[in-house]
Amino acid sequence: MRRFHLNFPAIALALIIMLAISAGASPDSNQSWTQMPWSTDEGPSVQNATTLSLPLAFNISRNEPQMLQFGSDHQNFSEYVSSSFLSELWVRTGVQWSRYERTVQGVDADIILHMPKDGNADIYLISYASGSTNHWNFKLLRGYYLLRLVPEEDGRFFMITALDNQPGNALMLDVSPRPNVASSSPMDVGTIQIGKAKVTIKSQRIKGYDVYVDGVFYSSDISDGILDGITSFTVGAGKTHTITVSQRDIQGNIINENEHTKSFKRDTAYTLLIN
Repeated sequence: MRRFHLNFPAIALALIIMLAISAGASPDSNQSWTQMPWSTDEGPSVQNATTLSLPLAFNISRNEPQMLQFGSDHQNFSEYVSSSFLSELWVRTGVQWSRYERTVQGVDADIILHMPKDGNADIYLISYASGSTNHWNFKLLRGYYLLRLVPEEDGRFFMITALDNQPGNALMLDVSPRPNVASSSPMDVGTIQIGKAKVTIKSQRIKGYDVYVDGVFYSSDISDGILDGITSFTVGAGKTHTITVSQRDIQGNIINENEHTKSFKRDTAYTLLIN
């Protein structure tokens, strides 16, 4: 009878090599993109309806602005001393925060809200052109928050914040009418909006993550108020964006992070599945 002698060191080495190959597989092997047509047309019932998103907790430690602008004056963020009892509003443009912005009807404006303490935040949006006032109230903890304002009316707006009935500062936004694409000429073709794409991230394994678009904090798993591994947001279309999904532990250390660079087409909905 023939006997076989098992070479256990060789078997162990083979298993280690197989595990190494598996661990070294492309990070995209458990992630996939799907896409389908998407329309931003929500019907006539919401036309000219200016909207403000729910506050999204904003991690200032990785997103400090390089500069604060006060009219023609600038100041480094590290030198600025905020009030210890009054709330503050800023409008974010890239790496700069200011209290005045020129934008276009229908284009998102990133609003930063600073809460120096826990309390009730009131935000008022006053339209100089129409004389109308919108009001939102949020019960928030101390910290920074990101909100997205979508002005669907043109003209001058004032946005004012108050914390527990104590008024803070005001923002001024000048909103230009949406460009008329049909009458655009080579002289004003640069003003035509390129449209948006919708991005949804879904994961059953990773929860409580943050999302960065081109290195800037943009959304998070909890943005809709539910910690379920799902978040949706819009990005500028006709461009290539790098989307980073980052998960931290309770000490703030990154325990999961992956990047996806992709070109996004207008009026298309993309879904990123992370298994």
